[in-house]
Amino acid sequence: MKHTSPKKIRRIVRALFGLGVLLSIGGALASAPPAEVAGIAVLLGSLAVHFSLYRCPCCGKFLDRSSGDFCPYCGKNMNP
Repeated sequence: MKHTSPKKIRRIVRALFGLGVLLSIGGALASAPPAEVAGIAVLLGSLAVHFSLYRCPCCGKFLDRSSGDFCPYCGKNMNP
């Protein structure tokens, strides 16, 4: 199975998080509860993607907030 690079996963998580924030705030300002609920769901989804997919492609350990090119656990290059 081909692994997606951590940089790409980080971009996806940031995009989902931003979308969730915009939906939540927009729904709150427009008094639209379905938009608020959708925004919260997208925020939770971004957290789920982060915790399940933001891992080293070599050793599989969770990267937490690491953003370098090398895994802090195994030391291998994470970018193909």
